[in-house]
Amino acid sequence: MIFHIALLCLLVSVLTSCDAFPALENPRTFSSRLYEEDAVATLSFKQPKLCDPTVVQYSGYIDVDTDEHYFFWFFESRHNPDTAGLTMWLNGGPGCTSMTGLWEEVGPCKVNTEGTKDLYNELGSWNGVTNMLFLDQPANTGFSYGDRLVNSTDKAKLRAYQFLQLFLEAFPKYQKQPFHLFGYILEKNQSPSLPANKRINLESIGIGNGITDVLVQVKLTLAPVTFLGSQYAETMACHSSYGSVLLPSDCEEIRNNTPKCVHLMETCEKTGTVQDCDNATVYCAKYVENIYLRSGRDIYDIRASQDQKSGTEFPKFLNTPHVLKQIGARTKFRHCSTNVYGVHGWTEVFDFKASGDYRGKELKPWLVDGVEAGQIQYGGNLTFIRVYQAGHKVPYYQPKACRQMFINHLNHIPM
Repeated sequence: MIFHIALLCLLVSVLTSCDAFPALENPRTFSSRLYEEDAVATLSFKQPKLCDPTVVQYSGYIDVDTDEHYFFWFFESRHNPDTAGLTMWLNGGPGCTSMTGLWEEVGPCKVNTEGTKDLYNELGSWNGVTNMLFLDQPANTGFSYGDRLVNSTDKAKLRAYQFLQLFLEAFPKYQKQPFHLFGYILEKNQSPSLPANKRINLESIGIGNGITDVLVQVKLTLAPVTFLGSQYAETMACHSSYGSVLLPSDCEEIRNNTPKCVHLMETCEKTGTVQDCDNATVYCAKYVENIYLRSGRDIYDIRASQDQKSGTEFPKFLNTPHVLKQIGARTKFRHCSTNVYGVHGWTEVFDFKASGDYRGKELKPWLVDGVEAGQIQYGGNLTFIRVYQAGHKVPYYQPKACRQMFINHLNHIPM
């Protein structure tokens, strides 16, 4: 959901019953067989000195075969790292980079206004009290990359779990410490319910403004306006402590449309089919959530207007050559991963007059100025284009290619 104004953490206490490598210029590697898979994964890492040079840092990748590469960055605690516990931070989705958490929220890092220098987050860094581990997942999020399909919560959580197992095997000094899992959007199906391979001393889970059960949370919008548990849709847009940001007619429209949204979500929950869940997602977004956009307020902070700049210039800093080299990054940084597989999959089942013509085609290289810039599939009046090295905001990452695509579209020039 889209109405966020502050970090609201749901804390769940769970009662459960490596020594550091020397600093190296070149990446150090550690290999092991993956839990529940007949494959070997390799952990490769460097030891940067950004933001907080007073502590041990590891940054690098877990490589799964040849087509999945997940980036991580670890910071030891400033105090008592041998007993401070290990906290893993995951930003939302899965699908958005945890570097946001590292550079703008709970991590040791921040940048100056110009995005040219790293600084220590003296006020907000959690590594003052715990060892911090940040993971970009799934592939094509942040510095992670790869071609293998990971398009479901179940697959994403397995990869995150496998990474943690491998990390603890490589650095066993953290294995016996209390483990905390924190982040933003954490669905009920993304919770750590996998059987243990190496024991993880899970002590707590923290969820910040998370979509833990979308059906339950949408239903809460029908509750009385005094119900404090609801943070979404009508309650947040029309009855929050900041007052209504919508016209009364807009609030009434949300309330009138919510029952159908709930019904569609209940159908999705019952059948679990792509079609039913897509119907629910499209309707609820268009006729409930997106009405909030009429307010002109920011989707993440109801106090701010949509035209106010939010965030810092940390992506600019991360994409500088000397930083990429120091942390061992192999690709440019991107905020989020739009699920190209899910979008493409939808086009394959979308029924329209010329759907047979479209489905009979295959993805082929998409060229811009003679250079392969992505993949394309077209038939009838439907065209699907995947743009390489681009996140959710494609024009931001690939302005030239996106502009050319639009020009060709306007002028009916074949792609």
